[in-house]
Amino acid sequence: MVLACWTVGGVRGTTHPDINHDPRIVKLSTRQALTNKYPPPDIPGPTPKTEWVDALNRQKEAGNIPNIKPSIKTADGNIKYENGINGSDPSICSWTIGCRSPTDITDAPAGMMGISFDDGPEPASSQLMQFLKSANQTATHFMIGSRIQQYPGDFATAVSQGGHIAVHTWSHPLMTTLNDKAVLGELGWSLQIIFDLSGGRLPAFWRPPFGDVDNRIRAIAKNVFGLQTVIWNHDTNDWCLTPQNTNTCGKGGPSDEAALDLEMSNFVNMTKNPGLIILEHELTTHSVHGFTHAWPAIRKAGWDTRPIPSLFNMPWYQNANGNLDEVIQLNSVLNASSAVASARAHFPDSSKIMSASSPPNSTVPVSPQVRGSTSGTSHQGSAFQMLQLIFGQALILLSL
Repeated sequence: MVLACWTVGGVRGTTHPDINHDPRIVKLSTRQALTNKYPPPDIPGPTPKTEWVDALNRQKEAGNIPNIKPSIKTADGNIKYENGINGSDPSICSWTIGCRSPTDITDAPAGMMGISFDDGPEPASSQLMQFLKSANQTATHFMIGSRIQQYPGDFATAVSQGGHIAVHTWSHPLMTTLNDKAVLGELGWSLQIIFDLSGGRLPAFWRPPFGDVDNRIRAIAKNVFGLQTVIWNHDTNDWCLTPQNTNTCGKGGPSDEAALDLEMSNFVNMTKNPGLIILEHELTTHSVHGFTHAWPAIRKAGWDTRPIPSLFNMPWYQNANGNLDEVIQLNSVLNASSAVASARAHFPDSSKIMSASSPPNSTVPVSPQVRGSTSGTSHQGSAFQMLQLIFGQALILLSL
């Protein structure tokens, strides 16, 4: 049974109560509960739920999952397909090997810059979130399930501050090297922990670690879980910088913060057609610095900065337009298209918050509170809404 109810999931600028809800003060019992409820952290391909396997089998029977064998990881960390199969062939379309799928989000519309960060939450995430709040800017956070399990307080801050949460798998593997059930576990458990800790918001977007995706992985993500694949068109390699401000990638990445600053400056001053989706991370204070240092130049250059779905006037989640909008309650993290359609039929008023009536390249009306938010009701942060948010976050953490 699908129910629709009105929730407030992110009144920007509010804070958590001091007890339990400060991102740096999470009870040990909460972390233990997360450990018991979800798979062990950082183990590739955790065992999927039976219902996810059943959904995959239905999609296979319907002919919606291409029969592509997993790729093979090479000694240098790349991938290849067995028997000399060309992974760049459109029937396979491995992004790692050079095929660009028309179904992936890779470029932003002209003049726009998609603001997104991978691999959080991490200790450096608090620095990033503080900056985004001060800059009145929202962003997409492609989060790793194991990191959410490790840093639930930082995750709660990202949600309550109005960040757009998306999937970056459970353990950050090369996805095309995994068998189908392992792919289900990586996507499903990341979806599950986000769904559970965000007030029932079901992500609609995911980014494959290392960009490693092919048509088999795309089909499982989309048809089983309703996820849109997002890549990028420029890479800072900011993840190469260690906490000691040294480089782990050799010539493949910036040597230090100053080199990263120069690289970001070059991106900011590029032509605005197509727009930019830059691969950035919230891994270390140095990777966060790359973004914060470039921000004044980004604004000066006139970029229209938005979280990924707002580039195209797309709903942030499968069951909610944004963090400030109504959430259609679901009972599963499986593809929610039919459940949402059913909810719309039973609750006609909900259809307006799930629509994207403007053309893809049109300007999204900007909330007076946060640049880059989706269109719709802005919610000025009334005392009642703030109490709803605090109470909701308390229930989430105390129920674990």
